[in-house]
Amino acid sequence: MNRIGLILALLPFLSPGTSLARDGLRTAVRDDVTVQNGDARSLAIVKTAEALVASFSDEQRARAIAAFTDNGKRQNWSNLPVGMYQRHGIARGALSDDQRAALDRLLGVVLSEAGMRNVAYQLAADDTLGDGGMQYGGDNYYVAFLGEPSNSEPWMLQFGGHHLALNVTAVGPNISFSPMLTGGQPLTITYDGEETFITRQETAAAQAFLDGLTDRQRKTAIRGDRPINLLLGPGNYGTVLAPEGIRGRDLSVEQKSLLVDVIRSRIGFMNGDSYASRLETLLSELDNTYFAWWGPVGTLGAAYFRITAPSLVMEYAPQLRGGDPTDHAHNIYRDPTNDYGMAWIGQP
Repeated sequence: MNRIGLILALLPFLSPGTSLARDGLRTAVRDDVTVQNGDARSLAIVKTAEALVASFSDEQRARAIAAFTDNGKRQNWSNLPVGMYQRHGIARGALSDDQRAALDRLLGVVLSEAGMRNVAYQLAADDTLGDGGMQYGGDNYYVAFLGEPSNSEPWMLQFGGHHLALNVTAVGPNISFSPMLTGGQPLTITYDGEETFITRQETAAAQAFLDGLTDRQRKTAIRGDRPINLLLGPGNYGTVLAPEGIRGRDLSVEQKSLLVDVIRSRIGFMNGDSYASRLETLLSELDNTYFAWWGPVGTLGAAYFRITAPSLVMEYAPQLRGGDPTDHAHNIYRDPTNDYGMAWIGQP
């Protein structure tokens, strides 16, 4: 399908006030980025990243490490499986056991325990899909770097595959997780012998917030009775969404706390230091934060919802085509003021 055809196909899913995406990330990276001294967390991340890179053969290094200025590879992520969209880097299945352990240690200092559980759930979910020519499964998730892990230069870690994309830009102690794609298919799996709904915490928090609104507030928050599609997914750098729904300054203290719980459910994937820093910023923006909902009420995961703040857009988008929409979702986290760390590294 050509670009015009794709836009026309997407129009029924676009929300009022939405602008279509620009042609990707074209902002050049500065060659004079100031890097402050690292803190304990960032130094630990660099150390574990260096250990993984040191284990690579020359051929693996050539595949795994791209120039930090390479915006094409910076945007090389998708919700699609590898059979439909090829990532750069090294497939998890091509790593040795020791290298996989080193990768897990790196992800373990970059992410929180909740973030690591989410990765484990998503890889396990993908393992249930078989192959079918689409190259599903936990072996088909890729690790890549832009620039070498460093305490004195900016660098980037990417890890992802089907329904998962971690884009972690590090500039000394400053770390950006934007954009971060999550979601999954199937969302209900058996993990360690227990039935698990991967997005239960997030969807339950969103439902609890909606339930905590008055009838009048709920009419403001609910924008439609049918879910819409993901708006800020792959390739949508620079897209601006108009705030919609109920505004934070119009909420009670208890309602604001419920809204913060929804935000925590996603940013809680970040390591503790990054989480605390982001939460502090987002709490300061809470009066100018909006929550909007499209779809049915009362069934976890059946509705699209979005949180829009000056430095945050969170979307939860159940997929309607084929199967149970509560078992397939595309979700995104973005900081529109610092996507890919561009506030720190981009040309003005």
